[in-house]
Amino acid sequence: MTGIFHSVFLLISMFLLGGVMAKLPLAALAGVLIVTAWRMNEWSGIRYMFKHSFKAAVSQFLITMSMTVVFDLTIAIAFGVIYSALLYVWSSSHLSVHFSDVTIDKLKVDIEGTEAMEHMAVAYITGPMFFANIDQWNNKIAAIPERDFLILSMRGVPNIDISGAQAVLALCQEYKQKGNDIAFCGVCSAVHDYLNRAGVAAVVGDDHFYISADKAILDKI
Repeated sequence: MTGIFHSVFLLISMFLLGGVMAKLPLAALAGVLIVTAWRMNEWSGIRYMFKHSFKAAVSQFLITMSMTVVFDLTIAIAFGVIYSALLYVWSSSHLSVHFSDVTIDKLKVDIEGTEAMEHMAVAYITGPMFFANIDQWNNKIAAIPERDFLILSMRGVPNIDISGAQAVLALCQEYKQKGNDIAFCGVCSAVHDYLNRAGVAAVVGDDHFYISADKAILDKI
């Protein structure tokens, strides 16, 4: 409402008080703009990000401020949004894959047939899987020792795109061709749906999706 009334007041002033407004000193208008710009900044937030050395936030602030001075506010906002999007893509491109053998002490249950665990492993995947980090996925998966039964723990994967789904599908097909087995656990509903549409469930089977890794291990034993 403030913006609406402000715009209406300026419009009326330009039509009815144009002669009077033309006599306003530019120095006075500059002072009003300086005070307005000063009050627009959230100085507590600015002090916080500088104090705690949030490099991405500081760079966003400095670049947007510089664009405002060199060009104008509209261009600065557009440039700041684009720069923030690029920073997000860069930070999201990091994918971690940690490999772990299966041992009885990790299951915390008393069972027999533990010799089968020697041929099992769990790969814990963290980070979104999309076109920007598929090379990381391929390199890290290639470094994992081959096992008869591999569990992909995808609880840390919030989303996946077609490139990521195709990479997972290729891994499943490779394991199946070698006569090995592969399962999934902790897959969120959005990622699960995408993997189904990509044909992963058709390769490994719907019964190879588990809530947790221990469920998959116990079911295999």
